[in-house]
Amino acid sequence: MLVHGLAVPVLPLLPAVVSAGPAATGVLFSSYALAMIIATLFAGRIVDRHGPKTPLLIGLVGLAAATLLFATGGPYWLLLVARLAQGIAGGMSWVAALSLIAATTSFDKRGQAMGIALSSLTLGVLLGPPLAGFLVEHFGTASPFLLATAIAMIDGVLRIVLVKGSPRVTDDPSGPLAVLRVPGSFSIVIAVAIGAAVLSGVEPVLPVHLGASALTIGLLFGLAALAAMIANPVVGRYVTTAPLRLLIGAGVLAVAAALIVIGFATELWHTSIGMVLLGVSSALLLAPATTMIGEQGFRATPPTLGGSYALYNLAYAAGLAGGPLLTGFGVQQAGFTTAMIVAAIVLAVLGLAALIRLPARVSTENSPDRAGIEH
Repeated sequence: MLVHGLAVPVLPLLPAVVSAGPAATGVLFSSYALAMIIATLFAGRIVDRHGPKTPLLIGLVGLAAATLLFATGGPYWLLLVARLAQGIAGGMSWVAALSLIAATTSFDKRGQAMGIALSSLTLGVLLGPPLAGFLVEHFGTASPFLLATAIAMIDGVLRIVLVKGSPRVTDDPSGPLAVLRVPGSFSIVIAVAIGAAVLSGVEPVLPVHLGASALTIGLLFGLAALAAMIANPVVGRYVTTAPLRLLIGAGVLAVAAALIVIGFATELWHTSIGMVLLGVSSALLLAPATTMIGEQGFRATPPTLGGSYALYNLAYAAGLAGGPLLTGFGVQQAGFTTAMIVAAIVLAVLGLAALIRLPARVSTENSPDRAGIEH
């Protein structure tokens, strides 16, 4: 997801993308997640047949090759092909990586390991833009994509060295559908999707709207990253004690406030406040959801953690796909400010509707550590 985030301040400003318009920019950004969802559907079968190591390597090679295409700067159709290929590679890597975690950790420790892995997804999305902005400012528009390619290749070498054999999961037979059938899971899925959508929805339209440099755009997203990193441990501290409807509800309100502030901003510091709210909303939505989805897995029949986090991934990818489409087409049809207001209303309505069947709070008796010991 760091590789994904490196593209944020650069892609919308490429001439081929600017000339294609806001809607096409939204399609370009959402195509990554759409391809990821499609890849997820068949990646599990490949992992079951060959183990996680081979799909991990295939995904990383594909990721490096696709990212290298971005360095060409266009035309638009080539960038779209590269983005689709990047999404397929990302989907392969996600499924294989979570399978590897599941195969190499005991059931009672798996929830903690999965939680750390999923927290790193948001961190990668948020840290990529400021790093890319710095690189563009000093080394040109191709530099973030060249760095991303190098990271993927180094990662591939490390996986060859560090991943021994192709371990398989033997104690976790259920899938995401089993978790989705548990009462309250659909509300958690909506919360995850909103948390991803609000981040991804701003990415394709804000750089062009501001007309600022890639460094400025990167720093703005860096503010969101800093706010999320500060807020995450604070929110995490109250996940088991505060009502979850209060945390998620506050996250939904923060989403609406962030989009409205960004939509009406006339000065850079106004936009900065909106980006801080964006980071806080991410923590309020995703930190509780990461814990809750694991608990829902223990309530499934039979209990599953792999299925829980596969469902989380699908929800996150759905948000990554929906956010850019909503804002990209909105900006093209009605302008930036109206698009932000519409997105705020849509996401707020979805979020408030999800609160109805949301579990009241995380049960310490059914927490991953306790449930794993009992299991």
